[in-house]
Amino acid sequence: MREDIPLLGRWIARAFQQYWRVARGLHLFAEACVLDKGGRVLMIENENGGSWELPAGRVLKDETLETALRRILRDASGIEVNGKPELAFFYACREDHQTGVFTVRNWREVSSTNFREKRFFSPDSLPPGTAPGIAERIRRCLEHRTTSEV
Repeated sequence: MREDIPLLGRWIARAFQQYWRVARGLHLFAEACVLDKGGRVLMIENENGGSWELPAGRVLKDETLETALRRILRDASGIEVNGKPELAFFYACREDHQTGVFTVRNWREVSSTNFREKRFFSPDSLPPGTAPGIAERIRRCLEHRTTSEV
């Protein structure tokens, strides 16, 4: 029996692992459930108009999930996060997309120009046409439920 066959098998396995990391990469996103003192939820108007969503965006290379969240909130809605946001849970909207959802209670508005329209809505009266998935994520953040409790 040849002794180099197991070594060749390990080399091939490593080559395939590297290939799959590139070919089937994972995209990471951060999404925020920002709450005001009255318990209302911040939503921003979709870029296409007409519908409302939670502030969200892609995590860039060399960025942590929390750093991305801070950038997204500042750039999309002029909000600066004070303190440490609470990572509520993760969800996958597609096989290659993972999104970390944060609950943000401690924040301040730093600017209100050049952003998409934003409003705070009561969780009981979200805007018409809010996607069921968004309403469910808001509910989970407000209930302080972890992923394993759902």
